[in-house]
Amino acid sequence: MRKGRLAREFIVLRYVTLVFAAAIGAANAATAQESPAARDWEVLVGGGALAAPSYEGDDDYRLSILPSIQINYRKKFFASVEGGVGYRVFDTEAFRAGPIARVKFERDDDGDQGFAVTGDDTDDLRGLGDVDTSLELGMFAERNVGPVALGAEIRKAVTGHEGAVVEFGARWSGRSLVLGPPVIWSIGPRARIVDENYNSAYFGVSPQQSTASGLPVFEAEGGLHSYGLGASAIVPLSPEWTAVLFAGLDRLTGDASDNPLVQLRGAENQGSLGFFLSYRAF
Repeated sequence: MRKGRLAREFIVLRYVTLVFAAAIGAANAATAQESPAARDWEVLVGGGALAAPSYEGDDDYRLSILPSIQINYRKKFFASVEGGVGYRVFDTEAFRAGPIARVKFERDDDGDQGFAVTGDDTDDLRGLGDVDTSLELGMFAERNVGPVALGAEIRKAVTGHEGAVVEFGARWSGRSLVLGPPVIWSIGPRARIVDENYNSAYFGVSPQQSTASGLPVFEAEGGLHSYGLGASAIVPLSPEWTAVLFAGLDRLTGDASDNPLVQLRGAENQGSLGFFLSYRAF
């Protein structure tokens, strides 16, 4: 178990380190140019706390302390652990679209979470096997309609769960100047559709897994995975420092809800709450 824990933490830290190294390389390249070119790059580093279920479908929550690194180049290229890596091939005031890649970190059947600071590792996943880290590749599109941004992503995992994911959402944004510094807020609905491979990896129970876990056999199919609501608030504290608060509530549905793991050991409602501080390195 200890070896598996160290391996998973190494994978996460290595990914964060690679992104950070790319940021430093970008900084060196940018500073070698004239001043206007240097301003093309934006790198934010920081960290924060996230309260979320131990695994997708769990009814127990854990608090994790996580690093945060964001890189932007001319508002075209963007990269972060939480937002993925992408490039806006089409980029106008009303419409943006392009390729995107996201990483969904592995799920271990020992319930280990490398960055968790509260709670114990769950036993709910014992016997269900590991789901390896998934690299999802796809496309995104976003269109502004007044203060509302309509967005969609379609991605296919080439490792890990090897499934397809389609996400839709709408985000209503605004700015508040009532108290203290300006607060940039957004709120809106979201939904996710997945295929059979995705649901089988996370919610299916094979005969062998049934024997090892004590859960009934369950053959998961694709369909509407979840729907919910997300909100965020961005507070510029200074030219360099920014605070971000976000919350979400999603409800699992279809086979993501009807499976024995969620019905017998978890919950259909999935909430999250996070607070992060970031520093603009340049």
